[in-house]
Amino acid sequence: MRRLLVSTTVILALIGVAASLEHLLVGDHYNPGFIERPWLTRAHVILGAVYLLLALPQFLPGLRARRPRLHRAFGRIAVGAGLVAGVTAIVISIAIPFSGAPETAVTLPFALLFVVALGRGIQLARAGRFALHREWMIRALAVGTSIATMRLVFVPALLLLGEPSNERARELSTPSFLIAFVLHVAIAEYWIRRTRRDASDSALLEHEGELVAAEPKVVSVL
Repeated sequence: MRRLLVSTTVILALIGVAASLEHLLVGDHYNPGFIERPWLTRAHVILGAVYLLLALPQFLPGLRARRPRLHRAFGRIAVGAGLVAGVTAIVISIAIPFSGAPETAVTLPFALLFVVALGRGIQLARAGRFALHREWMIRALAVGTSIATMRLVFVPALLLLGEPSNERARELSTPSFLIAFVLHVAIAEYWIRRTRRDASDSALLEHEGELVAAEPKVVSVL
């Protein structure tokens, strides 16, 4: 189960990065708002890709245990990029939703959840509550990678349900977002609850290891 979940998450993150590159390389976007607000779109897709690339290594136990400084450095960059990507997602949801108000009603709550999850995760890390920090970071990554699942639902549906058109795309966009968001958040919550006790023990051991490593070394001269 763990390997399947990790492999799937990696694949979805890479699809999300590829989707970000598509936004940068393709000039004729399906959403006219992206063309009207290029800097908003670029900030969202570029920093969203940075978040996905740096968030994945954060869940490697070896990186946290053996390279805590690198783990923290990656984490700060990932959270900073993610917060900007999340805030721009909120603006996009309100200002230029592809499918109008129905899409805003679906995407806005999850964009807010993403930003809140990142903020809460950093707050808990600073307080030394690493098990809860892990849970909120899992929630953030679940929402962040859901854009890939949205495309995996949206594109086949667009191709299979009649002739592809802009009107058809607007009809399918909102339900595709809803399916992806709900599915990802549900799986994340299931995984959090299934691994909560083990994660708490692991976080305690890692924290104790960092404290031991940080203690000054006393060399005997006797």
